[in-house]
Amino acid sequence: MSFPAELRRRVVRAVTLSLAALALVAPALAHAAKRPPPEPAPDFPSGYEPDLLRSRLASPDSADVARACGNLRMPWGYRGWIGREHAMRSYGRRTADATWARRTIAALLDSAAVDTIYRAPGLVASCKPGEGPPIYVVRVWRGRVSTSLLLRFDLGVATVFADEAPLGMIVLGARADTLWARLAEVLEDDPALRHPPPAPSELFDALHATGEAVTVDVSPEAIGRGREAPEYPEALVKKGIQGTVHVLTRVDAEGQVEDAVVHAGHSALRDLALEMVWGMRFKPARLGGKPVAAWTMVPVEFRVH
Repeated sequence: MSFPAELRRRVVRAVTLSLAALALVAPALAHAAKRPPPEPAPDFPSGYEPDLLRSRLASPDSADVARACGNLRMPWGYRGWIGREHAMRSYGRRTADATWARRTIAALLDSAAVDTIYRAPGLVASCKPGEGPPIYVVRVWRGRVSTSLLLRFDLGVATVFADEAPLGMIVLGARADTLWARLAEVLEDDPALRHPPPAPSELFDALHATGEAVTVDVSPEAIGRGREAPEYPEALVKKGIQGTVHVLTRVDAEGQVEDAVVHAGHSALRDLALEMVWGMRFKPARLGGKPVAAWTMVPVEFRVH
């Protein structure tokens, strides 16, 4: 049985909403059709899960250790196939045994206080050896379950996350020397680790940092699509799969989509929503009359009629 083209194409309404967790204020965009409002976005994850963080790091079996690079903004987020070039990358990976993993985790958690992961700002780091700040990713394993540590020696913090689950941030302080030495035991061919660890940036104050949050006067505003929307798959039409996918979207000062991460939504619709968002055009956020980069939440609504 074939479906009419109008049923196979997704019906999408993209609306810019406020994202309280990132201190943004954005009014909903009006829509010509009198449609019901999109489903409200679920609560934003706190990024502060100290008990779960400690539980997931307890008694690891092994670890993978590598230099981290690429997009280090929200590395736990789901970007799908269309955002694969915008994900965190790594190189020089080595494997460490349970003894190393447990000693390293013990050093990290010794008298450590956990804060929200969102205090740590993101960046895009070069993947060319010898370039970029000293940032490492340690993935600890317990059975088939992994938890990742992003050791930001440029800031003096570790951010901890699992698949699509931000768990917290730990200030390294005096632990930095110990963790640096632990990395050198595994990454013997990394030239940076042959020297003492660098001092973290004096511009970063972990107690007062706001991470990626930007308070703006005018939020990004969706103004259209830069390319044709993808077709709504017949299989989803037949199953009647519909709903709203909320996509956390970073719009640069030129109004282009710089990054897009799924916040919530049906798993079968997430890649379609990301493809839609990457094709959108925006008026950029403004602060003091000047365009600035900012995050905003874009609900992408799918309805089968």
